[in-house]
Amino acid sequence: MRRSSYQQIIDWKQRRGEHPRLGMELVAQIDALHADVNPISSFASPFVEFVPIRLVTTLEVFVRGVIAELVNGGQQYFERGERLAKGSKIDLTFAAHVDRRELTIGDFVAHAVSLNSIEAVVSSLDTLLDNFATKMTMAHPRWLEEQADWPLPPIVEDYDVMMASLSRLFEVRHVLTHELPSSPVFDPAEAFQLTAAARAFIEATDWVVVEALHDAIPRTQLSMNISADDRLRGDEARLTELLNEVAALEGIDRDALRALQTVWEKWSDEQANLVAAQVEGGSMYPMVWALEKDALIRERIDQLVRIKTDWMVV
Repeated sequence: MRRSSYQQIIDWKQRRGEHPRLGMELVAQIDALHADVNPISSFASPFVEFVPIRLVTTLEVFVRGVIAELVNGGQQYFERGERLAKGSKIDLTFAAHVDRRELTIGDFVAHAVSLNSIEAVVSSLDTLLDNFATKMTMAHPRWLEEQADWPLPPIVEDYDVMMASLSRLFEVRHVLTHELPSSPVFDPAEAFQLTAAARAFIEATDWVVVEALHDAIPRTQLSMNISADDRLRGDEARLTELLNEVAALEGIDRDALRALQTVWEKWSDEQANLVAAQVEGGSMYPMVWALEKDALIRERIDQLVRIKTDWMVV
C-alpha cells in the first residue's frame, strides 16, 4: 500500500463519520433511493443510470467497514485478516498513524483488498467468517429481546437469485463508470431487482457480523443500558486483574501505582460525567456514561499492558 494511501484512508474515515459499520442506516438509504427511482423506472432516464453506481459504492463502503470491524474485533479475525492483506507490508509511516489512533490494522486490511466483483466481496468475507455464504442464507435479525422467537425467517429468500442480481449489478456499474456505451446498458425496470439484492445482502451480512461478534444486540433503551453496564463490569474486572499483575512486577513502586490509579479513577469518572451530561435526565444517561467509562478503561488496560510487556528490571 502506497504511503500516500494512508492519508486517503484517514480522509475517507473522517468523511464517513464515527460509525464503524452502517448496515441498518445503509439499508434505509437504499430504501430511500428505491423510493426516488420507482416513479421513473418505467422510462429511460439518465438518473436511473446513477442507481447501480450508487449501490455498488454503498456495498463497497459497507464491506470495507465490516472487514475493519472484524479484524479489529477479535484475535481469530485478526489472524484471518493476515490472509487478506497478503503481500501488503506495514511500514513505519502506517505504524505512526496507528500510534496516533488515526488508523487501525483493520483499516489497513479493509483497504488492501479488491472488491471489484461480488465474487471478490464474498471471498473476502468468507476468509474472515467461515462458511459465510451458508451463514447468509440463515441470517435473521438478532435483537436481544426477541431471542425466544429464534430462528426467525431468513432475510435472504433466494441466495442464488440475489447473487445473480449482484453480479449483474457489478457488471452494469463497471460499464457505466469505465465506458461510454452508445446504447442503454440496462433496463430501468431492473432497478428494483438490483436495489432489492443490494439491500438483502447488506442486511443479512450485518446480522451475520452481529452474530459473530456479539451473538445478539439490544433493541430497547433499557436493554442497551443493561448491555453497556455488563460490558463495563467485565472490563472493570479485567482492569483489576491487570493492576494486580502489574503490581507484582519486580521493582515496581506499588504505592505510586495505587496513587496513580486512584487519581485515574476520579478523573475517568469525571470524564464520563462530562460526556453523559449531554443527555442528563434522559433514559440514555446510564448507557452514555457506561460507554465513555468503558472506553477509558480499555485505554487504561492498554497502558498497563504496555507497562507489563515492556517492564525492565534494573
